Amino acid sequence: MTDWLGWLNLFLLVAVLEVAVLSLERARWIMPQPSLTLVLILAVFAVWSLVAFRLHGALVHALSLAIGVPVAIWQVNVFRSSDVFSFAVFLTVITWVMGYLSTWFLLRRNNAWVAVCFGAVVVLVNLSNLPARYYTYFGFYFVAAVFLLVLTRVVRRRSPAEQGDRYPGKGRLFFISALLCIVILAVAVSWAMPDVRFPQLQTMIATKILWKQDIEKSPFNLFASVPSKQSLNTNNMRLDLPFQATWHYGDRIDYIVNAGSPSYWQVRAYDVYTAGGWENSPVTDYVLKSKKAWEGTAPPENSEKFIYTVTPNIKTDVLLTSGSFVAANKPVLVQVGPGDIIGVLSSHVLSAGERYSVTAAIARATPKELSAAGDNYSKIDLESYLQLPEDFPESIRKLSANITANATTPYKKVLAINAYLSRIPYRTNLTAPPAGADGVEYFLFTQKSGFCIHFASAMIVMLRSVGVPARLAIGYLPGEPGAETGEYILRDKFYHAWPQVYFPDYGWVDIEATPSSSESEGVSTVPLSEPIVSREIIGELPRWDIWYDPAMYGFNTGQGGANAPSAAASKGPPGPWPFAGRLGQSLLIIAIVTFFAGLIAVPLLAMRSSFYRWVWKVDRSELATLTYERLCQLGAMLKISPKPNQTPLEYAVILAAEFPERAKEVNEITQAYMERRFGRGEGKLDLFNEARLLKARCSLFGKMMGRLTRVEKIFRGRL
Repeated sequence: MTDWLGWLNLFLLVAVLEVAVLSLERARWIMPQPSLTLVLILAVFAVWSLVAFRLHGALVHALSLAIGVPVAIWQVNVFRSSDVFSFAVFLTVITWVMGYLSTWFLLRRNNAWVAVCFGAVVVLVNLSNLPARYYTYFGFYFVAAVFLLVLTRVVRRRSPAEQGDRYPGKGRLFFISALLCIVILAVAVSWAMPDVRFPQLQTMIATKILWKQDIEKSPFNLFASVPSKQSLNTNNMRLDLPFQATWHYGDRIDYIVNAGSPSYWQVRAYDVYTAGGWENSPVTDYVLKSKKAWEGTAPPENSEKFIYTVTPNIKTDVLLTSGSFVAANKPVLVQVGPGDIIGVLSSHVLSAGERYSVTAAIARATPKELSAAGDNYSKIDLESYLQLPEDFPESIRKLSANITANATTPYKKVLAINAYLSRIPYRTNLTAPPAGADGVEYFLFTQKSGFCIHFASAMIVMLRSVGVPARLAIGYLPGEPGAETGEYILRDKFYHAWPQVYFPDYGWVDIEATPSSSESEGVSTVPLSEPIVSREIIGELPRWDIWYDPAMYGFNTGQGGANAPSAAASKGPPGPWPFAGRLGQSLLIIAIVTFFAGLIAVPLLAMRSSFYRWVWKVDRSELATLTYERLCQLGAMLKISPKPNQTPLEYAVILAAEFPERAKEVNEITQAYMERRFGRGEGKLDLFNEARLLKARCSLFGKMMGRLTRVEKIFRGRL
């Protein structure tokens, strides 16, 4: 800090760290939030003050941490009674430690890499959880970091410890090569952003650590109360399903499925009904290895294998299932409830584009077969899937009994209840049930309208009240066709809830309870008017026959309306090279310019380095002759080459006149050459004369090369 370069270096350090801190502040993870910029500036100022007093390093660290404690308390005091208190403390402490350590290493060690590494970790981890529009921060950070590293190197070379560098060309070549490596590494890292993850490592950890110790459920998880900045769908977000006033109606693409035929794509099943919604009874978790078949629950005998591939477009740990789950091409966590699987999870949170394949077993069940299935239920089915709350409204029991009075089989009871529910209007503009009210009773007798969760819940509790085991499933409708054959686009608006009814010998059968159309203000996206959900019935519907004739979709542009697939869906999944969109225009320009600059600079620097190796080459057996030859060649580059009939002594006189301050060195080199060339001396010089010749060579050659331009050094003056 003795001149302007030192102050500029400190300013660049603050700029580098501020870009990282600013990316955290602008993300607005919590509101209100601590002033991380102020914390950073105070940390840098505190360490600068302590270093200026030349205190011992251990004392500087101790005092820096001691000063940081009241600063952190001051900043997080407003969060004392908040759920995000731990996270606010975490952000403040990280910022202080990053600021003080980076400043100490820069001022005491002339080392900027600590600051660059700290900032890179903060920026990359932060941006991996943010939408792509934030990614310009990486470009700003990269530019500031490169300038900081370059200036730190310049400051270090001005220090006494590095003034004796004898080969500046090699040092510069090494430094530029290191910068090019940084550029390549930064581009490679940013290519994978905004998801910097290691699926194999995550899988290994997930399959080795007990799932009961899941960090997401731990009270020590600092991020539990922090909302996600990206589209996210995890198991922990689906532990319960309350009755709400709204449902999913967005156009965002959540998944892209490639399958041989359409299906309902299940996310989770619920078995416990409460007045306020749905929950799960305790589940058991089983880790299943990749491609290993599930042996816990055998699929129905009259089923066939069904293989499909899913590409998530959001971050999720949920695997979409259809029918009875058999296996997956990734290690998975199988969650088993009473008697059967209620959900399948990935061993780690999947990023957008991380594809997986599932093998399922689909039971073939016609209405006639289901009608003849009977009611030979197991004990666990009767205990778990006939559950109703103790205070379950008697009005629903009476209504269900009246509706199914003439139904002689469970399937006929399903048909009767479905016919009754189909007369209730489908509406999306609703109010949530009042506190303490039963959600289904409020839907049937007060609100008398609703959407999928209301219709599905009503059918399930009504079936349970008349002795038919049923449960709630959530997932996605078949979706809309993509650009390729067998491709299904699952948008947020296709998120759906439907009943699953248990039939002996057939297992859980998907039943559609939501009306397929309505004259009210809401228009249902459900395509089925029949209760049973099967691939055959879906395929027979006019709306879904497009999957069986994909060419029709490409040319049938005259059909519009609500059923026409959008143009965005026809584009299919995002391409495999989302480089520019993620990286940001600024970093892309920097990477391209740096790459081409490297292509030009590296060969030139290599030629310049070869020039220095040629000049300073040492052969002890021919040192005198080699030195004189290099002297003549350097003279030729300066247009002072020896003439054909000129003796070495005559040439030495000309050089001494050109470089009078190095006349002694010229004479020593010439004398050594003449003694070696024309004298009686044989072999290499003795140590004393060799040292004297090397010293003269270094002094004279350095003076002569000072007159050469950079271009002449690169091309050895042959231009």
